[in-house]
Amino acid sequence: MTEETETQTSQEIESDSQGDTPSFTESDYADSIAESKKYRQRAQRAESKFDKLQKQVEASRQKQMEEQNQWQQLAEERAVKLAEIEPIVEQFKRDEAEQRELILSDFSDEDKEQFGGLSLTQLRNLHKKLFQTKNSVTPTSGTPARSVNPNNKHWTEMSKDERQSNWGDIVKGYALRK
Repeated sequence: MTEETETQTSQEIESDSQGDTPSFTESDYADSIAESKKYRQRAQRAESKFDKLQKQVEASRQKQMEEQNQWQQLAEERAVKLAEIEPIVEQFKRDEAEQRELILSDFSDEDKEQFGGLSLTQLRNLHKKLFQTKNSVTPTSGTPARSVNPNNKHWTEMSKDERQSNWGDIVKGYALRK
């Protein structure tokens, strides 16, 4: 009996370990990505179609109200929409004025007067061109470069001591020319 239970439990363990690891291949992964993209595009098309239909329904309702001379109700609805939009517009204008002042703060007083009438995008582009410089030279430690041959003498014009101290560099120079 104990042998049967041992073989039975070992078979259960083997079957459990095989069933727990589903394997996904790259093609399965690519298929699932393609399918999700297809569903996302479909949902986006449906949302845009829904928005268009809502606008059409609202336009037809307003047209019908105009035909029925319900001007007061139509004016009230538009006043509510306008009241919802006004704080957003005011916030946008404040943000734009802050950005404009921030950009103009880098300019001199004469330039502020001259460029103050530009649109915000033109002002940003001008600021970028004038004030953002590129570092074409990488910063170094501040020590000057050591010259191998500071006098730029030809090896035949050097004294014996100079030739001996620079002999390795002279050979390197000829090796590089080949």
